[in-house]
Amino acid sequence: MDQAQTQPQLNWNILAFLRLGAFSFGITGFFLTMETIILPTLVLDIAPEGAKNSMLGALGFSGLLAAALVQPIVGSYSDRTRSPLGRRVPYMLGGVLCVCLGLTGLSFTLTLISFLIIWIFIQANAGISNAPYLALIGDLVPSSRIGAASSLKILADAMGAVVLVAVCGSLISFYRGPESVEWLRITFGVLGGTLIVTVLVSSSIAATRERATRALHRGATTLRHPTRGLHPHLLWFLLSRFLLITATFVFPTYGLFFLRDVVMVSNPAQTLGTAVIAIGGALALSLYPAVWISDRIGRKPVIIGGAAGAAAGSILIFWATNTIQVVAISSVIGLCLGPVLSASWALANEMAVPGREGQHIAIVNLATIGGAAFSKTLGPLVDLSNRFVSNDSGYAGLLFICAFLFVLGSILLLPLNQDHEQAIREEEHALE
Repeated sequence: MDQAQTQPQLNWNILAFLRLGAFSFGITGFFLTMETIILPTLVLDIAPEGAKNSMLGALGFSGLLAAALVQPIVGSYSDRTRSPLGRRVPYMLGGVLCVCLGLTGLSFTLTLISFLIIWIFIQANAGISNAPYLALIGDLVPSSRIGAASSLKILADAMGAVVLVAVCGSLISFYRGPESVEWLRITFGVLGGTLIVTVLVSSSIAATRERATRALHRGATTLRHPTRGLHPHLLWFLLSRFLLITATFVFPTYGLFFLRDVVMVSNPAQTLGTAVIAIGGALALSLYPAVWISDRIGRKPVIIGGAAGAAAGSILIFWATNTIQVVAISSVIGLCLGPVLSASWALANEMAVPGREGQHIAIVNLATIGGAAFSKTLGPLVDLSNRFVSNDSGYAGLLFICAFLFVLGSILLLPLNQDHEQAIREEEHALE
């Protein structure tokens, strides 16, 4: 890539990568905490028992749809932005401030409609801050260090999920409804404070490194159609990522209700928090071996192997009967998700066209959001199957679908050629 030639003098050590990845810690921890613990807890306050999965899915889908609509637009415009803080940082800071404002609104007694409006507002602004941020690896990091940067970014994702789910899961366990709303507000304070601190850390190094590499002078100057000029094999990658992310988000989305209704643990929120910690810890352990192997044998074999293991774990967890088994199987899933997520993110950045990193990565993240959103649409399937087939059949079907999507998503990578110029030559040859 062109940027690889403009950045060799910069020292991208582990500390620099950790600073760049700080916002990943905050924003991923925020999303996972809200979607796995906070939203299900608040849905139980306003939804009928028989419609809780459907209500949770509708909220999740609506919020993610809002984020999906803003990200490609913001990503494209951030490629062209000129400001004293650089191309990406103004969007990152503004989005986070609006997210914190939305969290303040969620701390009051809500109806379903007001809950939905505020959650859409939060997700849209989270998308505004996240889309430009995700382009920073493509903007600033030399191509020879993209694997390392991607693995540390996924490590920051995992640590954010582990820490914030653990901390906020403990805090929200004291929430018993409107009469104990102070615990909800404390939880939101932790989430908002973490977002503010981490976005400031990442923004500081992004602004400094962007000036050093003169990235402002190599951005696109016109807004073009979102697919014109991008990688010719991008569609294969987007389809694969959509399915892999859908499968990844199934258990975090419906895990609390699964643990409550099937495994029947005494404290499902706490058990889910422990399972997420197990997944995040195992994922972190697998990241370095995964990136080391993928640097040598390629990204696709690593993604396919990890997806196969995650599929097996998704099926196996249905037969868990206690917390220990849930945590053990979750650890295996985490070990397999590390290779999938790190190699996939490295592949996404390597496919970016120089000068259009913001637009490219926003479209990639559109597939990510789409997969997460699609996982929310499976809630009615669970409720209907549980009602008309058997009590556990909805969750069984959900987990088998999850396994199938892991396998199919990895297979779709087989035709992909990540080299941009070679892929173009292949397309031209095919048309002759």
